[in-house]
Amino acid sequence: MTDEPTPVPFTLAAAGMTDVGLKRTENQDRILMHDIVYAVADGMGGHEAGEVASQLAVETMQEICTFANKTSVRKLPTAAEVQRQVQLADDRIREALEARGGTTLCALLQIKAPDQGRDNVTAPITAVPPWTSSFAVKVNTDVISKVTPEMLAEHRESTTPSTAPLPVLNEEIPNLLLVNVGDSRGYRLRDGALQQLTRDHSAVQEMVDAGQITEAEARNHPHRNLITRALGAGAASHPDLTVLQPRVGDRYLLCSDGLSGELTEDILQTILVNFKDRTEAVRVLTGAALEAGGRDNIAVIVIDVLAAESPLPEAAEN
Repeated sequence: MTDEPTPVPFTLAAAGMTDVGLKRTENQDRILMHDIVYAVADGMGGHEAGEVASQLAVETMQEICTFANKTSVRKLPTAAEVQRQVQLADDRIREALEARGGTTLCALLQIKAPDQGRDNVTAPITAVPPWTSSFAVKVNTDVISKVTPEMLAEHRESTTPSTAPLPVLNEEIPNLLLVNVGDSRGYRLRDGALQQLTRDHSAVQEMVDAGQITEAEARNHPHRNLITRALGAGAASHPDLTVLQPRVGDRYLLCSDGLSGELTEDILQTILVNFKDRTEAVRVLTGAALEAGGRDNIAVIVIDVLAAESPLPEAAEN
C-alpha cells in the first residue's frame, strides 16, 4: 500500500501589476487578484476592443468570488463550474464586440479538492498544422481568423491526447486549478526550479512542437503574436484545465506575453528565487521586461503558497 501525501491547509498571498510597456499607447492587459481567483488577461483588437475584452474576462471570473462568499461558509467552485464561467466570458465578449476583439486568459483558482492533483503539463501536439505553411510574412491580426472550426476540429481530433477524467472531489482542503486560453502563461517555482505549466495556444508554439523552428527562433518569429485560441475571437476558445497539488513554499507566476516574450525562463527563475518579497519580485520582473525592450503591455502576478495559520485554541472554561 502506497502512502499518499497528507493535504496541508494553505493560504495564498499575491502581488501584481500591469504596465503599458514602451511601444504601445494603450494598456489592454488586466489582472484580477482575490484569494480564490488570480487571473491575467491580455486583450487584443482594434480601438478599445482589446481593453473591453480583457476587462470582461476578469469581471466574469471575479463573479466566482461573489458566488463563493454568498454564504457564511465559503463555497469554492468545481473545475466544471470554472469551465462554464470561462465559456460565459467568451460568450459575453463575442456578444459585446462581434469578433472585433478578444483576449487571452491565464488564471489560478482555489477549487474543491480532488483526491489527487495532476502536476504534469499537457503533452504537445506533434503533427504539423496544415495551415501554418500558408502564413503570410506580415500578419496584422493577433488571432487566426482564417482557421475555421472544421479545420481545428479535424486537426486536433488526430493529434490531441485524450484527457484523463477529473478525480473524485474531497470537500476538506481546496486544491488549485490552472486555466489557460491563448499565450499568457502560468509557471511554478518549486524547490528553486521554474517550470512552465501552460502550453501556448499560438502559431509559433505549434511550429516548435512540430519541429519546424526552435524555441529561440520562436521568440523573434514574425508570427510570435499570432494565437490559435482566444476568448471572444477566432474559431476556438475552450480552456486547458490542470488540477495542481498545492505545496507550501511553491511560488506561481501568471503573466502576459509582454513579460514571457521579453525574458528567458532562466531570468524569470533567477528573479523569482532571489526576490522573496512578492511586491519587489513583481517590480523587478516588470522592470526587466521594460529594459529588454518592452514591446508589449506587461501583466504580472506572483502568488506564494503559505501555511495556513492555525486557529488559536479556545480558552478553557473555569
